[in-house]
Amino acid sequence: MGLFPDQNSSPRHYHRIKWLGLGVGCLAKFVTGSLFVFNVYEDAIKNTFNYTETEVQLQSSLLNIGLGFGFIPGKFYDNFGPQWASLGGVIVSVLAYTLLWSTPKYVSFYQDKSWLMAIYFFLSGLGSVFTYMVALNTNVINFDEKHRGKIVGLLNAFFAGSPSIFAVIYYHVIGDPTSTESFSTFMLLFAIAFGVTDVICMFFLRIYTKPTELLEQREMKTQVSSESNNSSSCCDSVSKGRRNEGTPLRELLQNADYYIFTLMFTFASCVGLVYVIALTQTTNSMGFSSHNPDVVLIVPIVNALISVCIGVFSDHFRERLPRLAILIAGSTSFVVCQVLIVTLAAEYTWIVMATIFCGIGVGLIWSIAPTIMSEYFDVANLGRNWGIALFLGSLVGLGAQESFGAFYDAAKTHSSDIDCFGIECVRKGHAVALASGIVSIILGVTLYFKRRNSNQNAFQRFE
Repeated sequence: MGLFPDQNSSPRHYHRIKWLGLGVGCLAKFVTGSLFVFNVYEDAIKNTFNYTETEVQLQSSLLNIGLGFGFIPGKFYDNFGPQWASLGGVIVSVLAYTLLWSTPKYVSFYQDKSWLMAIYFFLSGLGSVFTYMVALNTNVINFDEKHRGKIVGLLNAFFAGSPSIFAVIYYHVIGDPTSTESFSTFMLLFAIAFGVTDVICMFFLRIYTKPTELLEQREMKTQVSSESNNSSSCCDSVSKGRRNEGTPLRELLQNADYYIFTLMFTFASCVGLVYVIALTQTTNSMGFSSHNPDVVLIVPIVNALISVCIGVFSDHFRERLPRLAILIAGSTSFVVCQVLIVTLAAEYTWIVMATIFCGIGVGLIWSIAPTIMSEYFDVANLGRNWGIALFLGSLVGLGAQESFGAFYDAAKTHSSDIDCFGIECVRKGHAVALASGIVSIILGVTLYFKRRNSNQNAFQRFE
């Protein structure tokens, strides 16, 4: 008997190997979480290449947009499986991070080409989604549906907690967080981490069919083959049945609830994105840069704790507390976060409180939104439907980040300055995010009452 299950494998061997796959999936999700530590090396980029805040925000936005193109790796995974998708992750991620590692060697070349570095960051985001999809999709398929919430929650916890570990490595292991050498070393670390992890995924992350299912599959293939030889109409029927699985895109785009929910997630997610990416710029502007190694740990830690707990909580209280209400609570946490920053950022204690609320919002939004998407709009099309939401979120996030950068640069005492100091440097940028959070709450409440009224009307017609 080999390492991987086949028709001769025992159920115990299958059980062991799928848990090994889960462990590899947790490692892969941990590595992909490195996307969200841009704020720790943002100052190093600005100091090395003399970029404006607007230019740096564009690079961060393109990194997020690369993540928003998840429908491309998702389709690749569906067509070719986890091994080829892992190979795609190796190629794209290692190439992108190797290019970023090389940029400090050619500072004069890249000083007036921030757009080129932005493309490198876009490729980094895109490459990471290959790894993300392999880790998530494969384990969801391999484990029984009754354990899906636990499996997804565990994977998300590794993804959410990852930035805190990478931040510690950057601040306390690599060296001076604002130096060119630190940035270059960090990019090399990412190139190696993604390369090694994706190779491990190629070997161990496979779709493991249970031994009891292999015989059923063989019998089904034999039956289909026999029927296809006897009747072409049978084949036509099977083909039509497959085409009718899930909700057609045209029908989805006629569903008002999908627009409301997707826009709610879009506006909520951009609040967390702007806050996390701009966090060190906010502390620097207020004179608290010495606290950066500590404050950047708050969101990942709070996010990881929320991710572990909220899935179990929402399942247990599903009948009494709709998941949409939890999502609205996440948007409310974002609004509280931004109100604290806009009004009380002069005190470090309030920045810490705002960051905790941001971590709560991120955990609630990113843990509950995919579940609601699968419940409201057909789980068979979750990849497509969720991919559209991620893409729209990345576009709105781009606009919000560029607004923050533009307001930040406009508030500088001298246009040639790299940094800006004072609350006015960040207030307007955070005010844009605050408005986005308020819109998200309005959309969530609208959808909540719309669906409740629809359910009541349906119940009355049934009576």
